[in-house]
Amino acid sequence: MSAPLRLRRLPFGARLSLTCLMLVTLGGYAASGLYMQDHHQNRDGTPGLTKTDIEGVYHGVTVEAPLGRLIEVEHPKEKGLDPMNEFDRAQLTEWLKATDQIVENWQNIDFGDGSGSPEEIVTMSCGKCHGPGVSKDDWVAPLLGSWDDYKPMAFQNEVSPTDEAILLASTHAHSLALGTITLLICALMYATRMPGIIKGLLTVLASAGLLFDLGAWWLARDNPAFIDLIIAGGAAHAGAMGLMMLLVILDAWLPGGRGGAHEASG
Repeated sequence: MSAPLRLRRLPFGARLSLTCLMLVTLGGYAASGLYMQDHHQNRDGTPGLTKTDIEGVYHGVTVEAPLGRLIEVEHPKEKGLDPMNEFDRAQLTEWLKATDQIVENWQNIDFGDGSGSPEEIVTMSCGKCHGPGVSKDDWVAPLLGSWDDYKPMAFQNEVSPTDEAILLASTHAHSLALGTITLLICALMYATRMPGIIKGLLTVLASAGLLFDLGAWWLARDNPAFIDLIIAGGAAHAGAMGLMMLLVILDAWLPGGRGGAHEASG
C-alpha cells in the first residue's frame, strides 16, 4: 500500500506554490474581516463593528438616540467631569421619549415644568465642551452649536435587516466558495505531521463554525438570540482556518526529512 500524502515530501516547487496560495488565502480572510468592519460598522451610531451592528444586518434593530445613550451613562462622568444634574437629565429623557414631538419641543420653554427648553438645557451642558464659543484648548469634537448639529443625536435609528434576496445571493456565494476552501484546507491539514487530535479539533471547528455562521444568518431574522451563534461560528471558522493555513506552511518547510519508511502506514 502506498504511503499517504505528506506535505514535507512534496518537491520544492510544489511546496513554494502551496505556500504562496496559503498566503493569498490568508490575505483574503483578512481582507474579508476588514471589509465586514468597514461595511457594517456605525449602524448603531458608534465607531467600530459591534454586536448591535451585526444584529442590524441580520435581524434589524432599533438603535437608541446617541444623546439618550450619553444621558444614560451620565456623560461626561467617564472623563472625570461633572455630569448633567439629575433634574435636567430627567427632562431631556422625557423630551427624547416623545419621538414625534422632538423638533416641536426643541425650543419649547414650557416643556416639562417650564424651567427651560431642551435647547437651553442641552446647550448649557454640552456647550461647555462642544460649543462654538469654547476656547481652542478646551474645545472637544464634535461641534455642537445649532439644531442641525444636535438633530442626528436626538433621533433613534431604525436599522432594517439585509433584504432577503441579497441575503440569499450572499448565502449562495459564501456556501460554495467557503465550503470548497474549507474542504481543501482541511484535506491539506490531514497531510501534515500534526497530531491527530489537533487535526480533528481544527477541522471540526472550521467546518462546524461555517455551518453555524451561515445557518444562523437565516435563524437570526426571526430570533436575535442567534446573533451570538453568527459571531461564535464566524470566529471559530476564521480562527481555525487561519491556524490551519499557518500550520500547513510550517509543516511544508520544517526540517524532518522528505518522508521515510516509517511513514508508510501513517
